[in-house]
Amino acid sequence: MSLFSLGQIAGLIGFLCLALLIFSGDTARYFDRFFGMDKIIKFQRKFSLFTALFVLAHPVFFMLSGLEILPLLIPNFLLLPSALGAMALYIFMAVMIASALYKRISYAAWQYIHVLTYALFFFSLYHAVNLGSDSGYWQIKAAYFILLMAVAGGAVYRTHYKLKQRRAGKFYVVSVKQDNQEVFTITLKPEKKFNFKAGQFCFLRLKQDRLYARHPFTIASSPEENELRFVVKIQGKFTRALKNLQPGDEVIVDGPFGVFTVKDRAKDLVFIAGGVGIAPFISMLKDELTREKNRNIVLLYGIKTPADIICKQELESIKNSWFKKAYILSNHDLVSAECENGRVNQEVIKKYVRNINKPLFYICGPKSMKKNLVKILAQLGVGRRNIISEDFFW
Repeated sequence: MSLFSLGQIAGLIGFLCLALLIFSGDTARYFDRFFGMDKIIKFQRKFSLFTALFVLAHPVFFMLSGLEILPLLIPNFLLLPSALGAMALYIFMAVMIASALYKRISYAAWQYIHVLTYALFFFSLYHAVNLGSDSGYWQIKAAYFILLMAVAGGAVYRTHYKLKQRRAGKFYVVSVKQDNQEVFTITLKPEKKFNFKAGQFCFLRLKQDRLYARHPFTIASSPEENELRFVVKIQGKFTRALKNLQPGDEVIVDGPFGVFTVKDRAKDLVFIAGGVGIAPFISMLKDELTREKNRNIVLLYGIKTPADIICKQELESIKNSWFKKAYILSNHDLVSAECENGRVNQEVIKKYVRNINKPLFYICGPKSMKKNLVKILAQLGVGRRNIISEDFFW
């Protein structure tokens, strides 16, 4: 196969990948319910690099084949298909750079840049249809039509979601309470009823200069409550600004998202948390308190010292027989009925979980902790389907 043919194939694959990338971005909020936003975002970030490989290989292979490509990279609108191809390449590179710097550009600018992806798609489509050597085949024509309908459908869904979000009402700060030196809880009041499932998260955004990006935080309140609470660790400009908000200030909320929720209402549960990873479990425990029939729940909460226990008052208030908890302290020599020293390991799990194969295990905490616990549970004979971990990152 010649280098020229490889350039043609790279262009075709790059266009197919580009269409899928745009479609997955526009419909991410819909498919969140099936896959989880964390997996979708990871897919998009990795797949965008895969797409870039073929998009850039398209002109590179042509150059290596001996084709004089440099003049074609300067848009000549007398040769419209070629000019739009060059424009599409530049827009793609601009979008990739903006995606890498998304935390440093305004949210409004990012929205305008996203609109450019539609121009990118249509420029690429026009270029492919009019210059592509395989565009005469009915199979290729059918693929182009399907991709066109998919991208158009995704754009319609995204627009509908944005309009629906605006009608959902605003969210205002009720209080900001310091839990410890590193963690605080912010409580928001929605104008309208906000529906979510225990364990889900939202993106929060502020209307402040140089705080451009939205940030994800897990909801720590019950779906039955009229207020939203988020447990936040102070670790950057955004979280510091969030901490300094005053009652009545507006916070932009996008969500809910995530599939880290309890789906099986019959099985017992084991919650393993680390640090602020306690947030979804607070929501789940509160939700469980509202139900008539309760299953057995064990909470293993790993922190450094007793002072680092988040939402301790709420945890201590649950006196129901179906709930057992243990604080595992890594930096403290304290022995009591509800405390262990060290980390959550095989011995701790076997001590507090009687039938290891009966419950579902939910894990939320630092990445290294989650990775280690999945291995430990597998060594104890827990099936992979019975291990659910919150894998969100930002």
